[in-house]
Amino acid sequence: MNKVYELLSKLWRPGNSKMIELRNDIEQLEDKLDILTIYWNVDKKKLHKLDLNENSSISNSACSGPTVILKAGAIPAPLNELLQSPNFEGITLIWYDPRLNTTEDTKQTAKELREINNYVIFHSDQLECIDFIKSIKDEKIFLVTSGKAASTLLPEIIELKQVDSIFIFCWKIEKYQDLLQRYESLVGIYTDRSILINAIKENVDLLQKQLNAFSFYNGHEEKAIRDLSQESAEFIWFQLFKDVILRMPTNSNAKEQLIQFCREYYRGNQKEYNNIDEFERSYKKEKCIFWYTRETFLYKLVNKALRTEDMAQLHMFRFFIADLSLHLATLHKKNREKNDVVMLYRGLKMENEELNRFKTSQGTVIATNGYLSTSLSKKVAMEFALKSTKRTNVVSTLYEIECNLNESKSIIFANITKYSEFASEQEVLFDLGSTFKIQSVIEDEELKLFVVKLNATDDGEKLAKAYIESNRKVNEETSLDILFGKLLIKMGKYDQSLTYFENLLNESNGKVDVARIYNEIGYAYLCKGELKEAHEFACRSYVMTIQTKPSRVKHSARPLTNMAHIYLRREMYNESLEYYFQALDIQETFYGKEHLNTAATLNNIGNVYYKMQDYSTSLMYYEKSLHIRQKQLPMFDIDIAASFNNLGLVHLKMNRLYPAFDYHQNSLEIRKRMLPPGHNDIIQSLLNIAHVLYEQNSIDEALNYFTKALQIQKIQLDLTDHDKLVDRLKESFGPQLHHNAPRDIPHSTIVLRNPPPLATQFSRWPEYAVIIHELPPPSRPGIQKFDDSLFYEFITALHGNTDDQKALHLWKELLNKCNATYNNDPRYIQDLEYGLTKDLGDSYQSFDESQEALHFYEKVLFILESSTPSLISMDNARILCLDRIANIHQRNDNFELALDYLIRGLNVMQRKRRMPNEISDKMRHIDLVHMTLGNYNLALNSFNDALTILQSNSIDPNDREIKLTLRRIDEVKEALESGTHA
Repeated sequence: MNKVYELLSKLWRPGNSKMIELRNDIEQLEDKLDILTIYWNVDKKKLHKLDLNENSSISNSACSGPTVILKAGAIPAPLNELLQSPNFEGITLIWYDPRLNTTEDTKQTAKELREINNYVIFHSDQLECIDFIKSIKDEKIFLVTSGKAASTLLPEIIELKQVDSIFIFCWKIEKYQDLLQRYESLVGIYTDRSILINAIKENVDLLQKQLNAFSFYNGHEEKAIRDLSQESAEFIWFQLFKDVILRMPTNSNAKEQLIQFCREYYRGNQKEYNNIDEFERSYKKEKCIFWYTRETFLYKLVNKALRTEDMAQLHMFRFFIADLSLHLATLHKKNREKNDVVMLYRGLKMENEELNRFKTSQGTVIATNGYLSTSLSKKVAMEFALKSTKRTNVVSTLYEIECNLNESKSIIFANITKYSEFASEQEVLFDLGSTFKIQSVIEDEELKLFVVKLNATDDGEKLAKAYIESNRKVNEETSLDILFGKLLIKMGKYDQSLTYFENLLNESNGKVDVARIYNEIGYAYLCKGELKEAHEFACRSYVMTIQTKPSRVKHSARPLTNMAHIYLRREMYNESLEYYFQALDIQETFYGKEHLNTAATLNNIGNVYYKMQDYSTSLMYYEKSLHIRQKQLPMFDIDIAASFNNLGLVHLKMNRLYPAFDYHQNSLEIRKRMLPPGHNDIIQSLLNIAHVLYEQNSIDEALNYFTKALQIQKIQLDLTDHDKLVDRLKESFGPQLHHNAPRDIPHSTIVLRNPPPLATQFSRWPEYAVIIHELPPPSRPGIQKFDDSLFYEFITALHGNTDDQKALHLWKELLNKCNATYNNDPRYIQDLEYGLTKDLGDSYQSFDESQEALHFYEKVLFILESSTPSLISMDNARILCLDRIANIHQRNDNFELALDYLIRGLNVMQRKRRMPNEISDKMRHIDLVHMTLGNYNLALNSFNDALTILQSNSIDPNDREIKLTLRRIDEVKEALESGTHA
C-alpha cells in the first residue's frame, strides 16, 4: 500500500480530475484496511506476530499505509532509547503515528530530528502518547502526527500548557485544512519530510531563544522569570546557590565530569558528539561566552538546568557557570566607565496568556533565573519580534530595557558582540538573577506589536544580600562542597542531597570531611522521617569526630544535635535533653553564648520542656533564644517568627492570653511577609491566633482567623452558616485537643519571602517579652552615678581606630574621678565595673570581624591590667575579656592561644572565689580544648578535678553536669586506650 502512495505522490498534479478520483479510491481502500486493522487489534498478540513487508510509515513523502502497530515501549532501540531517560534539554519532540514502524526511513528521520533536538520519542498508541504528554512538566513539547491521528489526539492534549507546537505530516492537505483554524498551536501541514524537518528546526531554534526570555509558567516547576512580590524565597535560595557555585574552587575533575555526562547523554547524536570533542580539546575560560552563544549542548543543558533549578545539573555545570558569570562581571566593569544609561532590546513571540500576565503585573519587580540575551540594536530585536509564524496564539513583543548604571549598580550585563558567534546581533548578555521592574505594556498599532518597558533595578540584590551574608556567616566553617549539599536539604530536596553526598564520598579520594558528610546524610534522613538511618549516620559522625587525632570536639555538636532531634521525634525527652545539653555545652564553649547555633539549641531545649509540659522552664529557654536571634538576625527573619510562635504557645499553655496573642500576631506578621500565601506556617499562625481568641471567648474574631486558615487549606465550608463554623471551631480547640506544638526541627521547605521595607514596624510589639540579661544595680541614695559622657567616650575610643593613648587617658580620668570625688567608694566602683562589663559584653557579639574584635578586647585587657590600681577590682571585666579573646582564637582554630587565655581566666575566677559551678564549667571548657589539642592526659586530670568540685557541691548524683563530665571522662579514657593520643 505504501508503494502505491509513493508512486501516486510522484505522479500527483494539482487539479487533475483523474488523479483526484484515483486518490479517493485509494482512500476508500485505506479505510477498509483500517477496519481490518481494528479487527486484528482485538488480539494484538496475533497481530504483532504477523510478518508484513509493507511497513514503511515514514518516507520522503507523507504517504502512509497499514503497518504493524507498535506501542512506544515496544518500539526497539535505538528509536526510543531515550524513553526511560530524563530530558535535560528544554524541548521534547514527540512523533505519534498509529502505523509507526522501524524501517530505515524511520531511523533516518529519528537521526535527523535528534540533531535538531536530542530528546525524540516515538509513539504508536494514542493512550500511551497522551499519558506521556501529560507527564511532562519541565519542557515544551513539539508534536508531529498524521492528519488522521490529529483528529482524535489533538482534542485530548491541546489545552495542556506544555504543548507548544504541532506539525501534521500528511499527504491529504485539503482534507485537514480545517485543523489549522481550530488549533492555534498548529504550525502547518507538510507532505515532504525534508520541508517538515526544516520547519521543526526553525521553530525549535526560535523557541530555544525565547525560553530564556521572560515567561510565566503555572502548574509546573519551570520558571524563567519570578514575580518577586510572590516568589522571593525561591529567588533568594537561587541566589544562595549562585553565591556558593561562584566561590567553588575550579579543577580539571569538574570539566571531566561534565564531559563524561554529556557523552553519555548524547550517545548516538553524532552532531553533539563532535561538539563535545571540540569542547574537550579547546575550551578555555576566555572562550566561555563563545561557547555559550554557539547554542550547542552547553547552551541547551545549562539553560534548562537554570530554568528548572535542577541543582544536580547546576552542580555538574558549576565551573562553566562560574566562568561565564565572572567573565560577564569583568566585562561589565569596563562597560560602566563608558555609559550612564543604556537602552537594550529583545524581540520575541509571546503567548497571549503570557502577555496578559505582564499587563496585570505592571509595577512588579521580576527576575530571571537564566542569562538574558538582549541587543543594542532595536532593528535586530524588531526582526525577531516580527518574524512570520503560522501560529495564531502568539503576538509579536518587544522588550525595551532601560539600564541606569548610576541607579542599578548591582545589575551585571556586558556587550559580548566580539565574543559571540553571532556578531551581527550586537548581543548584550545579563547575568543570572537580574531583576527588572515592569513599567508598562503598550500596543503599538503601527508596528503591529506590543512594547514591554522594563527598568533594571537593584531590588533583587537588596533582597538577597542580607541572607547571603547570613548564610556565609553561619556556614563559615563549612566547605563549599558540603554547603551545596546542605542547601539541597534546606530546600527539601532530600533525595537529591543524599545522592549528592554519596557521590561526594565516592569521588573525594579521601579529601573531604567524611564525618561532616555522615552528619549531613543523617540530617537528610531525619528530615525524611527515616529515624533509624538518621541515628546510624549521626552516631558514625560523632564517633569519627571524637576519636580522630586529635579530637574535633568543636564539631561534635552537630551529630549530638542530630541525635537529640531523633530522640525528640521518638518522644524520649530525657535522652533528647541529655544530647541537647551536651551540644549546648560545646557551642557555648567554642562559639560563645551569643552565637546563632547556641540560640537554636536553646530553642530546641525549650521545645523539649514544652512537650514535657514544664512550661516555665520552656519559657525561659525560648526567651534566651529569642534574645540572641534578635541581636544577630534581621528583624523579619523566619527564625524570629518561629521564636515568637513558640513563645505564644507556651504563654497560651500558662493561660497568659494577652502576651500569647501578641506573640502570635508578630509571628504571623513575619510569616505573611516572608512565606508564600499557602505555607503551612501561616496556617499554623492563623490557627494559633484563633485558638487564643477562642480562649478569650472572642468567638467572632476567632472565626475570622479560623476560616482564613481553612480557606488556605482549600477546605470546603459554608461561610454563611455561622453555627456550623462555631461547632467546627469548638471541635478544633476543645480541651481534649492539643493540636499545636512548637517546632522541634527547622522545616526544610523554602522559608525566605518578601522582606518588607526596613522602616516598617510591627503594629503590636510584645509588651510582655522578658529579655534575659543582667539588670542594672538599683539606684542608691547618696551616690551619684559615674560620668556617662566620659564612659561613652572611653567605649567609643576602644571601638574606633584612634590612638590607644586616648582610651587610656579617658580610663585614667574615670579612675581619678572615682578617687577624687567618691574616695574609691565601692558602690561607685561597682556601678563603673557593671557598666564596663555590660558594654564589653554587648560589643562584637557576632565576631564577624574577628581581628577587629580581638584588637578591641586586647586593648581593654591591657588597660585593665596595666592602669587599674590594686584597690579597684575589675575582675569581672577582666574575666569577660579573657573569655572573649579565647573564643575568638577558638573560632580561628588557634587553640594553643585560646588555652592560655582560658587558664588565665580560671586563675582570676579561683582568686576571686567565684561559685564552684562557674569554676567547674571553666575547667570543663579548658578540658575540651585539651581534647582538641590531643592533650588527653591533661584533659583527664582536669575533668577529674571538675568532677570532684561538682560532686562536693551537689546533692543529686544524677545532676546533669556530673553526668556530662563522667561521659567526657569515659571518652578521654577510650581515646587513651585506643592509642589515638599524641
